[in-house]
Amino acid sequence: MIRQLLIILAIAVSTYVWAQEDDASPRTRRLLIGIGSANVMDTYLSPYSYKYNDGRIDLICENFRKKGFDGVGLHIASMENMARNVREYEAGLYVQSAFHLLHRRMGAFNLKAGPMSYFYVGGLFNERNGNNPAQTHISLMADLSAMVTYDFSLWNKDFQLEYMLDIPFVGLAYSPQFGQSYYEQFMLNDYDHNCVFAHFVNTPSLRHRLLLNFPLGNMRWFVGYNGVMDQSKYNGLRYHSYSHQFLIGWKL
Repeated sequence: MIRQLLIILAIAVSTYVWAQEDDASPRTRRLLIGIGSANVMDTYLSPYSYKYNDGRIDLICENFRKKGFDGVGLHIASMENMARNVREYEAGLYVQSAFHLLHRRMGAFNLKAGPMSYFYVGGLFNERNGNNPAQTHISLMADLSAMVTYDFSLWNKDFQLEYMLDIPFVGLAYSPQFGQSYYEQFMLNDYDHNCVFAHFVNTPSLRHRLLLNFPLGNMRWFVGYNGVMDQSKYNGLRYHSYSHQFLIGWKL
C-alpha cells in the first residue's frame, strides 16, 4: 500500500507541476451553476437509493490555461427515500488540475487530452440511522481528461460548442468495512484496509459536460448540460451518486 500511495502522490504532484508550467499563459476564468436531479445510494447507510424531491446544486469555478485547466467545485444535495419518510443529505468539494499533453486542431475542431489530478472530500447524512448516521468519502485520483471544442459563427457572432469528459483511472480512496463503525476506526484504532487502492474497475465513473459559449451584451455566457455518474465498490460497500443538471454560467 505504501508503494501504491507513493505512485499516486507522484502522479498527482507531477500533473499539478506540469499544469503550472504555462502559468504565464493567458487564462480564461468562468463560473458555472448547475441545478438538477440527485440519485444517491451508499450501502453503509442504506441499501436503497434516495432520489426523490429537492435535488442537487453545483457551484463550479474553472481557470483555463493553454495546456489545461484548474477547477474547484462544491455540491449539495437533498433526497428522500421511496416512502418519502426519510431524508438524506450529501455535500462534497473537489479540486482538480488537468495537463493536456495532446493538442490537435482540425479546422473548427480543437481536441485536447491528458492526465488530471482529482481530489474529493465529501459525505452523506441519513436522518434515520442512529449509531452510524453519516458516511465520509475521500479520494485522490489520477484521471483521464479530454475536451473537444467547435468554433462557429452565427448572426455575425462567435459561438463555441464544448464537450468535456473526465474518467477516474487510478488512485486511493477511504472506505470503512461493511459493518465497521467510525468509533472502531478512530477511537479503538481498528484499522481494517480502510485505505483502498482505487482504479477504473472498482470505480467505474464518468463525468461529462456539454456547453454552448455565446456572447450576450458585454459578457460571454455558457448554457448546457452536466452529467455526473460516480460509482464505487470498496470493502463490500457500494456507492453511487448520479446527477443530470442544467448549467448556466458566465466568463469572469
